Amino acid sequence: MMPNPCSKGTDGFLGNIIGFVLTNFSFGMTRSPIRTLLNRFYLEFKYFCAMFQFDQTYTHWSWERLSRHILYWMAWLSFYVIINSNHQDVGLLNWTLLELTVMCVKLPVTYFTIYYLVQVYLLPKKYLAFIISFFSLAFIGGVIISMMYSHIFNPYIFGLDKYNYWNVKISYKVVDLIYIACVPIVIKMYQRQAQAEKKAAQLIQQKLGAELKVLKNQMHPHFLFNTLNNLYSMVLTQDDKAADVVVRLSNMMSYMLYECEQPLIDLEKEINNLRNYIELEKIRYGNRLDISFETGGDINGKTIPPLLLLPFLENAFKHGVEKTELSSWVRVNLWVSGNELTYMVENSVPSSDLENTVPDVQSGIGLSNIRKRLELLYLDHHELEIRNDETFLAKLKLNFNHEVSHS
Repeated sequence: MMPNPCSKGTDGFLGNIIGFVLTNFSFGMTRSPIRTLLNRFYLEFKYFCAMFQFDQTYTHWSWERLSRHILYWMAWLSFYVIINSNHQDVGLLNWTLLELTVMCVKLPVTYFTIYYLVQVYLLPKKYLAFIISFFSLAFIGGVIISMMYSHIFNPYIFGLDKYNYWNVKISYKVVDLIYIACVPIVIKMYQRQAQAEKKAAQLIQQKLGAELKVLKNQMHPHFLFNTLNNLYSMVLTQDDKAADVVVRLSNMMSYMLYECEQPLIDLEKEINNLRNYIELEKIRYGNRLDISFETGGDINGKTIPPLLLLPFLENAFKHGVEKTELSSWVRVNLWVSGNELTYMVENSVPSSDLENTVPDVQSGIGLSNIRKRLELLYLDHHELEIRNDETFLAKLKLNFNHEVSHS
């Protein structure tokens, strides 16, 4: 079976093209030698791309890491041999031997720079010390290479006399060493940046997971206590709604304990969880609660992070309905328009809270957590409006096209 071009194992734009060709243009060659060869090439190409994933952190010299360094120096060797052999007719073999000898200077200069000077001076931002050390090292290397040309290459390869190597030609060798070492320096700095971004992304994933656990644990004690208390009363009075309470509570617990472990969940399942929560709260508050829940639009195939919508509903009850013994109301609207989700929860505010200029609901644990979670998941690709005057309103807009950071 050929690899899927959209799979996570496919590396890079060219890898996508190769995978697409193999998947869609096999021309009936299910088990032909050509198809086997193409598949082998595809796998080798993936391995080659894996060698250049700079966000990896190495603790030892693996074959993958060593291969990348060998390729780098082979590229420079080929470049110098081809360029120089076209200008001076001394043969490819002689030029290859010459460049291999010069590599005995270039390699130490380069590796001393990237594994010592960069670590000791450049990364700690001691730029002046790095520049002085780097150029001094390149100058010493340039002098050594000039001496090699004067005493080895000229008399034994080019058939020329020795020359005084203290001349302007040293500057060419110094510049040569500088730009050869600069490429690994740039790669090293890019690698460090990529590793830092990867580490930051991992920290975000861990924080998202922790936020989700907080949301779960936060709901359990308070909500479960009230629901089980209501259930106990119903059982004593042999209320027919007791069985429905057990089913809905079981569905919510199953959803939170098992399905919420996934980074994304079907929007339909999240809506069903909201419905279960509302029905249980309706049983708890009885006739003094007026609540409506309206949905609209096409929700099929839409996904969101789990338990993203429930905290808004929890806050409507905790800071609205629970704070008064009088009649209260809650309005919940959720609709999907194209690739945009709009979710609005509005509830009545107790008269005692109307004079509070900084209501607890805006700084409550639930909404505080959800603000942080939205910022981590959607960055700037969401809108959250919270308004408190005669009523409390929370309105959230999300774009389904935005790639969510998985928790």
